[in-house]
Amino acid sequence: MKGDEGMSKLIALIVGAWIMYCSMIGSYDGAMAILAVYFLLVVLDPLNKKGTTAANSRTDK
Repeated sequence: MKGDEGMSKLIALIVGAWIMYCSMIGSYDGAMAILAVYFLLVVLDPLNKKGTTAANSRTDK
């Protein structure tokens, strides 16, 4: 469990650095794109770990 937490912090650091870089050069579309990808990862990751019956039925096939 500890390794997942460290990886999450590393990803957050990289995402933050990328957003800062994009903001400094004025490329706000790059910052928004990485925020959208990060948001999807944050929202969808717990859904994969829950193991709902719908997800289990799809993976059993």
